[in-house]
Amino acid sequence: MKKGLEESIKQTVQAVHKARKIIVASHVNPDGDTIGCLLALGLSLLQMGKKVILLSQDGVPTRFQFLPGSELILSDTTETADLAIAVDCGSLRQLGKLKAAFFRAKITVQVDHHDFGQSFGKIEVLEEEAAAVGEIVYELIRALKVEMTPAIATCLMTSIIVDTGSFQFSNIRSKTFDISSRLLKNGVNLQHLIEESYWKKSRAMAKLSGYCMMRSHFSENGAIAWATVYQEDFKRFGAHQSDVDSVADDLRAIEGVKIAAVFRETEKHGFRVSLRSSDGIHVASVAKLFGGGGHHNSAGCLIRNSETEKKRLLKELEVLVG
Repeated sequence: MKKGLEESIKQTVQAVHKARKIIVASHVNPDGDTIGCLLALGLSLLQMGKKVILLSQDGVPTRFQFLPGSELILSDTTETADLAIAVDCGSLRQLGKLKAAFFRAKITVQVDHHDFGQSFGKIEVLEEEAAAVGEIVYELIRALKVEMTPAIATCLMTSIIVDTGSFQFSNIRSKTFDISSRLLKNGVNLQHLIEESYWKKSRAMAKLSGYCMMRSHFSENGAIAWATVYQEDFKRFGAHQSDVDSVADDLRAIEGVKIAAVFRETEKHGFRVSLRSSDGIHVASVAKLFGGGGHHNSAGCLIRNSETEKKRLLKELEVLVG
């Protein structure tokens, strides 16, 4: 473990021991990485006898509701905590409406692995090389000397499975397998977990994904692919924002495509943009131009619901592919 990471984990452990009431918050439109970390850390803190408030502004996506402790997650709170911990949040914007509850706490901690993000916690537990935030939370839980129960291990494994594409993405490092091996020894049913959190799709998800693929567009040279999902599309198929999480990866898998983008219309009349790339193309640099962030090959941002803004973002992507 790097010295900086080790020191920040030590500071967090000290803050946890001093705190009575702790908030743990996920990012908006949560994926399996942030939900898995939220639950793993929350269950660990409960085991320590802390009063814990687990927060996810947009609830828990259907595909992750099987995870132990998911029924404990709230969408907001009016309570004030001694300590607030944000997991997998690369910027203040990703906290959404949870910012108020988060900053009411006396001490704030940011646990994250985004290489292009915004620091906002008094204590920053950051490791860019981590394939998933679950790897960092694993180290934090070990430092807290909490028993690694099957429930906690399952939630951490979900984080790793989702952010590595079920061990297919290039962000995997040897430590990823080391941690996964230890988690498997703590009662994780890997086959079931991969099926539930990675492969299984609801009918609404399958129909909406297919609809997006049918309406996808390509740049003149075929290097950029994009699709747009409007609020009326979500209503038509009875789907949710999280039901199109896999579309960007599906678009990127098309032969010749180097960058994929999915524009999701939000209820606040904006677009949530998911970006994916291959060949080492740095899409996080474009996301950052629009107030977002992420990793070199996986990033996101929010833009206005405007064709002009959309075209501006696509033009920036064209610069990347040359």
